[in-house]
Amino acid sequence: KVEDFNEAEDLSVEEIIVEDTSGIEILFGTDLVSGKELKWLPNDTDQLFHTNMGIIGTMGTGKTQFTKSVITQLYMNRGKNVDGKDVGILIFDYKGDYNQSKEDFIQATNASVYQPYHHPLALTKSKVFKPLLPIHTANAFKDTLSRAYGLGAKQQDTLFQCIIEAYHMCGIVEHDPTTWDNEPPTFEQVYQRYANDETIKKNDSLAAAMNKLHQFQIFESVASNTKSLFDLLNGVVVIDVSIFDTDVQNLIVAITLDLFYSQMQAAGSSKMDGKYRQLTKMILVDEADNFMSQGYPSLKKILKEGREFGVGTI
Repeated sequence: KVEDFNEAEDLSVEEIIVEDTSGIEILFGTDLVSGKELKWLPNDTDQLFHTNMGIIGTMGTGKTQFTKSVITQLYMNRGKNVDGKDVGILIFDYKGDYNQSKEDFIQATNASVYQPYHHPLALTKSKVFKPLLPIHTANAFKDTLSRAYGLGAKQQDTLFQCIIEAYHMCGIVEHDPTTWDNEPPTFEQVYQRYANDETIKKNDSLAAAMNKLHQFQIFESVASNTKSLFDLLNGVVVIDVSIFDTDVQNLIVAITLDLFYSQMQAAGSSKMDGKYRQLTKMILVDEADNFMSQGYPSLKKILKEGREFGVGTI
């Protein structure tokens, strides 16, 4: 800001800083009748109070190309966010529409593409103390696995007990918060605990699920090799699940959203600047009809609660 330009005749262009408070603008298209541009203003609370979007249409109508345009514009206009904060955009790619084979999209958004290797039993401490955190984390993983493979009550209890015992083997006690910083167990440790218990019946749907996940190795076997999803989520990040069967795809997305939800709450509310809310993260779930029909709770909770944290979904 220059108060007296007469005293600043030699001021270079780089030294004149103009604050952009117009907020992020995304061009959707043009009104065919009026010719006016149709724009989405995702962080303007006068326009809308949340940033959730549904893109629908029959096959071949351009849903994917439209979505790529929205994501690219979000990335390119991130400087108009409150405080110029970068927007982390998490994409679950079911069909290979956003992976390395799509060089134009990768180059336009500088996207990082990852194969999924999760650590689903990591403990995320929130700013508000949550008692019995290992119990809550174990129960969330058990529920997600149960929805993916239709586990019965007895199978769910068996899985839950194996997870809790794996925590105990790592010195993590649900009633003692001082132990929660110990390295948590991996899925492989839970699987070995399950496989080595001769009292557990091994010819049911739980056995089939555990064996399939063990064979596909979608879970990281060394906890120290993993990092927080929120720390990883800078710029555009693509989780490529296109190589997996539908049940594994949905499980990967569900577990990632479980992690996202707990870390979203731990991160706290996003900043407000007048009518503008800081946009922090966006999640794109491709083929959402396949996923949402399974009734996983995390996506629904993010849809309902994400606004406070500057989180939106597409």
